[in-house]
Amino acid sequence: MEVFSYHLVKLPLSIAIKGLFTNLINKNTPGLMYVQYSTSMVLGTPIFSLSRFLIRDVAIFAQWENEDALNHFLKNEKFGQLLTKGWHIRLQLVRDWGKIKNLKIPNEKADLNHPESPVVAITIARMKPLEIPRFLRWGRPVEKLVRDHHS
Repeated sequence: MEVFSYHLVKLPLSIAIKGLFTNLINKNTPGLMYVQYSTSMVLGTPIFSLSRFLIRDVAIFAQWENEDALNHFLKNEKFGQLLTKGWHIRLQLVRDWGKIKNLKIPNEKADLNHPESPVVAITIARMKPLEIPRFLRWGRPVEKLVRDHHS
């Protein structure tokens, strides 16, 4: 069954910057179906601030044909071994909304064992140029609400 992985890792600066411009995981990696690389940021900080973006702290979301492909990548590939120094979680799709180019939504969805089961929500958003002003206006106040929420 297909598996998704979400990785958080602090990379050396040179590798992190390279990741902004090139794919650090080869698209021909056996079993890899989709990968999305992004940097972390400090919620609620000014949009145009050097303190906002944590270039070395990266998040990688990937879709794999199965867990064996993910395990092989993490054990045998140089970048996979670097990812094992961070944190990651393995996920199965329960629900989806929308479409992302090249992300292959599985026909078979996983079932929650119990209504109180923990879940992870992953949001991947791509803005159209005309949406940027609205994001700049409303994004930061919403980030502050999320950042400062008491729970």
